[in-house]
Amino acid sequence: MGQKRRKQQLQTTVAAIQARWGQRALTTAREHAPPSGLSSGIAALDALLPRGGFRRGGISELCGYGTAGHLPIAARVLAQAQQAHSQVVAVDAEGNLDLATMARCGVQMENLAILRAQGFVHALQMTTDLLQAGFAGALLLDRLHDLYVLADGETLQRLEQALRDWGPLLSRSGTTLLWLTELSAPGLYPEGLPLAYAASVRLLCQRQRWLTQGQRVTGYVSRVTLCKNRGGSPETSLTLRFSLA
Repeated sequence: MGQKRRKQQLQTTVAAIQARWGQRALTTAREHAPPSGLSSGIAALDALLPRGGFRRGGISELCGYGTAGHLPIAARVLAQAQQAHSQVVAVDAEGNLDLATMARCGVQMENLAILRAQGFVHALQMTTDLLQAGFAGALLLDRLHDLYVLADGETLQRLEQALRDWGPLLSRSGTTLLWLTELSAPGLYPEGLPLAYAASVRLLCQRQRWLTQGQRVTGYVSRVTLCKNRGGSPETSLTLRFSLA
């Protein structure tokens, strides 16, 4: 009898809330399907990622050394976001964002907002301000150099604080944050970098060989390894070709 009475009371409460605020004011968790991922436009890569793409409401880290494919992958994600009519912003932490590569990968330059930071710490603050202002869409942070951050205690603390602040902001807005990390050595991810814990997805890109036509370099082949995939497939790899034309 007690359980039946509690159920009736709950139903009465739900009915009262919905009568005042509308039917959608109170719903069950089953009615909220998890959001789909933001596609990279690369079917083989999307198949490895949870929900078919990069997580909305979280951080995805793309790592590499030199020309390895991490920027082209991020650029393709931004292009997909633009096709879905989402806001797209790039935070240029170094002042040398490769716009040619982004355009080659399909990013619409006229619809890309760029925040020009005065250094890495300033880039963190700009990103925090943007998220606190209610930004929702796809956001690229280009880029972090592992040794620079780990060698500077104050910068490392700023990064750790920013990651703590961004968590609830990203979750609430559903923003996909793509983070490019430039490694100091091929395939070597440094210990102590807090992104290892904050990111829900981490890709490691390693160039395997150059593609040539005669004396001209036309592209390259990279091995892309899914090192971390919270809520998805275990570690796995695939080979991708990238064009420089």
